[in-house]
Amino acid sequence: MEVYGEALIITGAWIQTIGAGVAAIGNTLIANNEEDSETVGGELYVLGNAIEATGNTLQAVGRSKLPLSSDHEVLGTIGTWFQAAGNVANVVGGSQALTGGGNDGLEIDVLGDVIQSAGAAFEATSSSFSNSAYADLITLGQTIQSLSVAIEAIGLLYIKRGDVKLGQQIVALGSYGQTAGAALDAIGFTKGFTSKE
Repeated sequence: MEVYGEALIITGAWIQTIGAGVAAIGNTLIANNEEDSETVGGELYVLGNAIEATGNTLQAVGRSKLPLSSDHEVLGTIGTWFQAAGNVANVVGGSQALTGGGNDGLEIDVLGDVIQSAGAAFEATSSSFSNSAYADLITLGQTIQSLSVAIEAIGLLYIKRGDVKLGQQIVALGSYGQTAGAALDAIGFTKGFTSKE
């Protein structure tokens, strides 16, 4: 059961990284303000967050397959579920924005980013207690994710206030940070698993 759980965690981490990358590309297209790029960018943002939610869900299921020997491991599992829930909120908010739901979509999107940021912070706290040789790398990746998603939320608040161009640039910056953090996290989990073999 433990190997199965670890395989789900690694698979989910890489899927999350791919989703974060897709969302970052979408956010970049939106920030470029070219004709038709906002629709394509918005669709990529929604798709990327759906992929991320899938990856986070796989990680949460994988964590639940591992023996939970401490409270910090439970906190990590809660964190992955929070991230998945935040991604789902981003999908809903992004979809509403695409269909003309404007402010409501932005509010849901901000909420999704806040939930994701909290989830990544929970995971980082959990990972900091891990005995893995790569715990520092995993913790760093999750911390970068938490901070980067918070930056995305700040960008969305700028957009909501009417400073759209700056807000879009901040969101794009945050989404690339999230992709980098997710990649570090995935690398750390992969190295930790392969070093056990």
